[in-house]
Amino acid sequence: MTDLAIILGKAGVLLFTTGLFLGFILAKMRNPRLGLSAHLTTVQTGAILIALALFWQYLEVPAAWTAFLIYAVIVSSYVLTAGIALSGIFGASKALPIAGAGHSASKSRETIVALLIYSSSLVMALAFIGISYFTLS
Repeated sequence: MTDLAIILGKAGVLLFTTGLFLGFILAKMRNPRLGLSAHLTTVQTGAILIALALFWQYLEVPAAWTAFLIYAVIVSSYVLTAGIALSGIFGASKALPIAGAGHSASKSRETIVALLIYSSSLVMALAFIGISYFTLS
């Protein structure tokens, strides 16, 4: 296992653990339903990072792209977690209207949450498209 794959796995374990702790505080959030979304997203994303670390050696990602893609996946995972957790804490609902139904926050908080969620989702999607492209081509 490469050093970068180990970093990826450790980041996944830390994210998974963070998700477990989010489960303890979700009832205290302004929107507990979004708190639950943050908890589940964090635990699942942490598990994906761990799985990706274990399988990285079998993926055919060129060495020149490895660090970029691994760090893109790690950073976007943490930013997504922060965005959804802040959405639950602030009660922001525009970026996640189904889970946020009936709640709202100030325009600046809604903007921060939307920026975090949309940007991290885009980066994560592009990173996984890159990983898939290299692996399947």
